[in-house]
Amino acid sequence: MIESILPSNPNDLFLLIIVLTMVGFILGIALGRNLKNNKYKAELDRCQLEKLRLSSHINNNPISFKEDNTIKAIQTRGRSGISLKDNAASTIKSKTVVQAPVHLDFDHLGYGDQNTKDDLKKIEGIGPFIEKKLNSIGIYSLSQLSKLRESDIKAITELIEFFPGRIERDQWKQKAEKLLSQEAKKSKEN
Repeated sequence: MIESILPSNPNDLFLLIIVLTMVGFILGIALGRNLKNNKYKAELDRCQLEKLRLSSHINNNPISFKEDNTIKAIQTRGRSGISLKDNAASTIKSKTVVQAPVHLDFDHLGYGDQNTKDDLKKIEGIGPFIEKKLNSIGIYSLSQLSKLRESDIKAITELIEFFPGRIERDQWKQKAEKLLSQEAKKSKEN
């Protein structure tokens, strides 16, 4: 039976193979598109039904644009980076107990003002922002920084809301003493 379909001429056989390949290719494309369209048609129908359902819901329930005053974020870490969950009990206690305001001992440190102001930015770790904060609490001179005690450092850290331990790590006191001694040497030479 196959012999009756197949041509005896090899050129005709080659032409038959090409024609059958083309027919198969065209049938493959047509079937693929049909399957693809059916797949997306069902998805499109589902989306249109969902759209109708939502639009009818919106028409029945108008949207309110009133301001929502609820808390949107919850603080989990303090300024120092310590988890607030670990210290929840101490946080609650600290909110209920009124803390005494922190004061610096200016009798020990010395008093300063805009007229006696030094450039505190010479000390590594003090930039313009921190210098302004120091000035706002009464620290204006290198002499004051050179006289810092541990209690003063703690008070300054609280007053300027600076990273705990940063003043010691950056060695503000030692650097202020060094700058003062350098300035004293320069003034003796002149």
